[in-house]
Formats: sequence, C-alpha cells, structure tokens
Amino acid sequence: MLEPELMAILPDAEQLIQWGGVGLIAVLVFIETGFLVGLIVPGGETLLFSAGLFAGLNTLNMPVGLLIPLLIVMAFAGDLTGYSIGRKLGKRLHKKKDSLLFRRDYLEKSERYYHKHPRRALIFGRFLPIIRTFNPLLSGSSGMDIKKFMILSSVGGCLYISSIILAGYFLGQAFPQLGDYVGYIFMGVVVLVLGSLFFSFLRERRKAAK
Repeated sequence: MLEPELMAILPDAEQLIQWGGVGLIAVLVFIETGFLVGLIVPGGETLLFSAGLFAGLNTLNMPVGLLIPLLIVMAFAGDLTGYSIGRKLGKRLHKKKDSLLFRRDYLEKSERYYHKHPRRALIFGRFLPIIRTFNPLLSGSSGMDIKKFMILSSVGGCLYISSIILAGYFLGQAFPQLGDYVGYIFMGVVVLVLGSLFFSFLRERRKAAK
C-alpha cells in the first residue's frame, strides 16, 4: 500500500488509471509520431508496456482486446499526420533549425537508416525511438507513395503495439500481486515523463545560451 504522504500527492492512482489512463496513452501514442513529441517524451515502450500491465491487472478500464486496436489506430493516425507534415514541408524539412521538438542530428541519423532500408525502417524502425519519430516525416518529404506508406506503417504499428502491450498484459496476468504496487508503477511512469520534459527543456536552454 502507498504511504499516507504519497497518498496526499496521488489520492487514488488506481482510479486515475481507470478513467484517464487509456485517453492519456492514446494521445501520447498519436502525438509521438504526429508531432515529434517522441523526442522529448521518451519511453513509448514504457507507456505501452504499462498499459498492457494495467490491463492484465484489471486496473485499466478497457479490455486488452479493445486496447490494442485503439492504440494501433492512434499510432496509424499519428503516422499519417507526420507524413502529411513531411509532404507539405518537402525539402524545407532539412532547413529547420533545432528546437525542443526538432533535432537536426536526429533527423540525419534517421535519414541514413531510412534511405538504406526504407521498408525495414517503417516496419521494424518502430522499435527504435528516434527512428519511429522521424519515419513519417521522412516518408512524406521524400515523396513515398501514400498507399505504400499506409501498408508499411500499418504492419509496423500492429507489430509494435500488440507485442509490447501483450508482454505487459501477460506479466500482469502471471503476477497479479503486482496490483499492490500499481500506485508506485504509475508514479514511476509519471516521473519518467516529467523528468524527460524537464531535461529536454534544460538542454534547449543551455543551447540557446551558447
């Protein structure tokens, strides 16, 4: 059980997860590739695994059979948004300056991998944080056929979302005693996200000061 001091900060972690968890995770999955938020909020795998774990512990207010399709759709929608932005920017994508949501060195790293293995990048690159964030933009800016992109993105999204969520789900089913630590797990995920935002902000402040 959580200590009284922690309960004052987080009144009912289980209830928060039940009623806000699915929506929050769905939004983060969408904006990770749709708006490059994956560069400042890492741990897409952590969020998905946690969602699967909470579903396995019957803490999440949605069965895993509905959770997986929902997040696959959100990931696909995010990819299409990123693709559309990349298509609109075209070559201007490479002229963008570094910012909180954009890193040229990350773009160049992703681009090298993308041009070497375009199909592999869209399918298996999902499991690589920086690569999956830039893939839709690069696909759009390079003029990849939209139908081809949609097929590869769908396959990659299905593999990525389902495998990680099911891993967490089966862990929760196998070890139901983890339900006693839901509050701690939830707080750990929150600290990870907020800590990442804080350090990303500090990094940009330091770069701006130089």
